[in-house]
Parts: sequence; structure tokens; C-alpha cells
Amino acid sequence: MPEMSAVGKPPVIAVTAADLDDDGAGVGTVDGRQWHVPELVPGESAEVAAVHHSPHQPASWGRIVARTSPPSADRARPVCPAFGRCGGCPWQHVAYPAQLAAKHRRVQRALGDLAAVAPPIAAPSPIHYRAKGKYVAGRTDGHLALGAWARDRHAFVDTAGCQLVVPAIDRVRGAIVAAAAGARLAPADERRRTGHLRYAIVRAARDGRVLVGLVVHGATPPAIMAATAAALTAAAPEVVGVVRLDNDRTDGGLLDQPPTPLAGAMTLDDQVAGVPVALGASEFAQVNPAQADALYAHVAALAEATAATRAVDVYAGLGGIAFALARAGATVTAIERDASAIAALTAAATRAGLAVTGEVGDAARLAGFPAVDLVVVNPPRKGCSPATLAAATASSAQRLIYVSCGPESLGRDLAALVAAGWRVDHAQPFDLMPATSQIETVVRLVR
Repeated sequence: MPEMSAVGKPPVIAVTAADLDDDGAGVGTVDGRQWHVPELVPGESAEVAAVHHSPHQPASWGRIVARTSPPSADRARPVCPAFGRCGGCPWQHVAYPAQLAAKHRRVQRALGDLAAVAPPIAAPSPIHYRAKGKYVAGRTDGHLALGAWARDRHAFVDTAGCQLVVPAIDRVRGAIVAAAAGARLAPADERRRTGHLRYAIVRAARDGRVLVGLVVHGATPPAIMAATAAALTAAAPEVVGVVRLDNDRTDGGLLDQPPTPLAGAMTLDDQVAGVPVALGASEFAQVNPAQADALYAHVAALAEATAATRAVDVYAGLGGIAFALARAGATVTAIERDASAIAALTAAATRAGLAVTGEVGDAARLAGFPAVDLVVVNPPRKGCSPATLAAATASSAQRLIYVSCGPESLGRDLAALVAAGWRVDHAQPFDLMPATSQIETVVRLVR
């Protein structure tokens, strides 16, 4: 660890970045210590001064004092005007093939010798892929704006011109700002508990139609909300509906109360795994629909489902995996704790004539389905509970497909499953979120 010199100047450390961290900083190892250096791309070297040393692990964070190598061929020009200030999409300064390589390394490290990991399947496009935008309301130069929190502090950043969302979302974001300002819908000040608008949720269908959710304090006058919705739908014809979501929580949670209509439709007609679905403003759906459909189709192919296959899909969400399995012939029970998602899933399956039964419940419900041929789990980033893994093992399933958005929790859970008698025979990452460290991985296990 560097020591302060006698004259009070910190020494510099020569660092060559070999990888990326979640925040987009280059990571290099010097004398057994990992150094995280913002603005350093893998393959680049610099003299670095320490900013912070972790007291818990051999890791340090530093700033570049002087660059000692040419720019890497993997360095790219960020596409968003707010890059570097916005807290989202911090890998934009790295060329997309290098992003994929870094994600591949992450999954390989997490899975170790449990599986051979295939290279990630690239997203169809590294920009304009996000079909949902979630914006914080704030002020820029004293005026209402929509954006995000800064990367390293609780400060508002206007994200007008974001290039990661589909273009319709950015256009509607601007229309929301104008409509809200005209109706005197003020941005909320969370510290003073004043104002109205806390967040805006903008969801786009593949055909460009848009649904808007306005998250406001419960005391916001209905007349102001009605005026905002009317002005928005008049200015942006692609907006098919505007809903109000009251939220007086103080813990930072985005959603609290169910939506109420302000103008037009309360849901947006779209497709998930080729099945028509009515999406609300608040339901979870993958932000990259095209790549998600490719992932669902991959799961169905790995399942080798027939008309005799009985499957349970745990953490089913809106049913993308369940639909793909059912379209391949399987009879599917979909388990999801979000009742609104199960309602949307069930309605969509019924309309499509698919053999999918939705059940509201947590992953523990899997223990009630011992007589199955296939179990699919798609948990949140923290992974599965030991009880869920035990229930999958106790079932009669001969195949288990694990879809993971957390490589490290996936590695932990796969180790437990292998110890319980399963064998990994396939591991395929899918990149659903370019310009971020996030990576989905599809793993098949057999008895």
C-alpha cells in the first residue's frame, strides 16, 4: 500500500488495466492489490495516485496522474451527452467487442471449473435498445427536467438525449417535461418534502407506441395531473396512455400504490416471446425485448420440450420463459410473487391458447410440484435460496435450467447443485444490457 512521502505528496503507482469494474473503471493488479482507476481502459497504463484504500480487502481506488501508454484500440467515444455524470451505462467508453470480452471473463471467473462458458451472444444493437426509461424528476438551471442520479453522489443529472433508450422514449421524455412545466407540476424536493413529480416511467412497444407512468406525491392535486396528461397526449401522439402512481415512501422505493388512469389506456399492447401481452407501467419486463426473445428461445431449445413435458417456471415474471416452453409443447406452471404479473401472464396465455397456469407465490411453491420433468429458475441477482435448490433436487425433474443475471450468485448456486448430484452441460451468456456490466447466463444442468 502506498505511504505518504515526507513532503506530503502521495506516491504514484504504475497500473496497467486488464479488466473493468461495474462502474467502468479499469482494474489492474499491482503487488497483489487490485487498483480501480476511472478513465483507464483495459490495455492502457498510467501513473496513479491513491484516492481510497479498502480496509476490508486488497483493493484501492486511484486517479490518473499521467498516462504512460497510447489510447487502447478498445477505447470508444461515449454516445450519451451525460456520460461520466449519469450513474447509468458506465461502459460506453469501451468498444462493444471489448465489453463482451470483459463480461465473458466475469462469467468464467464466477463459474470456475463448474462449466465451460461460451462467448456471450451479442445484443442486436449496443444502443437504442432499452424499451423502458425510468427518470428522476429534478431541476436544470431552475427548470423541471428528467434524468438520473449522478454516479458518485446524490446529485441530479439531466439525461436528455440518452442514446441507450429507444428514440421514442427520449422524445416522450421531452414532451413530459414540457407538459408538466405547462401544468405547473413541480419536481419533488425529497429533502424538503415539497413539489409533486418524483419519477417518470416511459415504456415503449416495438411499434413505437408509448405508455407513461407519473410517480407523484399523494397530495398532488388531480387537476394538475389531468392537465399534464392532456397536454402530453396532445403533444405526443405516440403516447397511448398516462397513469398516475402515488408514492409517499421515504426509503427511495420507486413504486408504492397501484396505477390510476389519467388519459387513454392503462396498459401497452406488446409481445413477450411472440405472445401478445398487455404491459402496465410498473410490471417488470426485460428492457431489451429482442435479445430477451432470443434468450427465451434458447431456453426452450435446451429444454427439448415435447407435448409430454411438465415444466415449472419459477420467478416467472411476465411469462417469457413459460410462453416459450408452452409454444414448444410443454405444459407449464408459472410461479411469480407479483400478482399483477401473474394476472397479465394468465390473460396472455389464455388468449394465445397456451397450456400455462399462473400461480402467485414465492419460490418455495416449487416444493409443491415434485412430479415434473423440467424446472426453470430465473431468480433476482442474489440467486436462489437453499430451499429452492433443494426443492429442484427433490423433484423428479431430469433437467434444470438456471437463468441468471448475477454471475457470482450463479457460481455459488451451481456449486451447491453439482454437490447435490447435478451436472452442468451448457453455459451460454446473453448480453441484454450493453454499456453496463450486467450479463445474463443460461445454464442447463442434468442429473
